[in-house]
Amino acid sequence: MVVLLLVLAGWLATALVNAENQRNALMTRQCQDRVFKEEVDKTCLLTVHSREHWWQHLSYALGHLSPEK
Repeated sequence: MVVLLLVLAGWLATALVNAENQRNALMTRQCQDRVFKEEVDKTCLLTVHSREHWWQHLSYALGHLSPEK
C-alpha cells in the first residue's frame, strides 16, 4: 500500500511540474507563434523549459495555490 501511495505521489508531482512549466511558459510568452502573434505554438509547449530546474516548478506550484490577480 505504501509503494502504491509513493508511486501515486510521484505521478501527481510529475503532472504538477509539467502543468506549471506550461503555465509559466504561457504567462511569460515563451511559446508565441512566429507567424500569428496572438496564437500559441503547441509544439513549443511540449519541449519548453521555462525555469532551470523541475523543483522550481514544484515549489512554485505548491506555494501559490490561488491564481495571481
